[in-house]
Amino acid sequence: MKDDAKKTIVLIEDEQVVVDLLTKKLKAVGYEVKTATDGISGLELIHTATPDLVLLDMILPRLSGLGVLKKLAEEKILPGLPVVIISNSGQQVDVDRILKLGVRDYLVKVNFDPNEIIAKIHNVFSGEEAHNNQPPKKVESPIATILLIEDDIFLVDILEKKLIQSRLKVLRALDADQARAILAKERIDAILLDIILPGTNGLMLLKEFKADQKLKSIPVIIISNLGQKEEMQRGLEAGALHYIVKAHATPSEIVAKVKEIINKK
Repeated sequence: MKDDAKKTIVLIEDEQVVVDLLTKKLKAVGYEVKTATDGISGLELIHTATPDLVLLDMILPRLSGLGVLKKLAEEKILPGLPVVIISNSGQQVDVDRILKLGVRDYLVKVNFDPNEIIAKIHNVFSGEEAHNNQPPKKVESPIATILLIEDDIFLVDILEKKLIQSRLKVLRALDADQARAILAKERIDAILLDIILPGTNGLMLLKEFKADQKLKSIPVIIISNLGQKEEMQRGLEAGALHYIVKAHATPSEIVAKVKEIINKK
């Protein structure tokens, strides 16, 4: 296994601003970085550079990120080669499919934080080095149950993973009907609620919760792309404890706010 300072990372990304920023950050912590701006060139670079890890965007010219993953899987390069996806929150990404292909982790580009990407890379490398020498981790019981009402599957998967890492049980609801069904039979300690949902408005759903004697005491955090002052005020007046604009917070910051609420209960 090479030392971190000698590890090579291939970055396949077509947004030059992202390429420049990540390349600078990765080189600053000692990695060798090779870049490609389309899927075909990225595949060729993987073959010639034999990297230790790949950072891969999903929407690329010539060949998509999913196309790159399929090729790597066909060539049996996956799952041996660690791949971390950097993608946009709104993209329709089949998370289960890419995980089955061998992707190690993924990050929402709209909440772009180079330091978080570097941390993920370090975690991948340290996890590989310790894999065969570490005893199984003790599975701890969840400290609380979170209902995540959000129809962006990609964001849901990221938040779920981070919440579980914080010993929080996660129940998913993609729309209002699923949320109502879960609340009817499960004890929920906090709710993460999107505003724009299929067939309904999250604010109406929030008002419905607050009018229900059994549900009104459950703390609700709104997570939304609607960041106008008026929208935020309406959410807080409807009973939300916090209003988080997705573009202004990383998934880690959202989880931290949930933990803050749970710890106060």
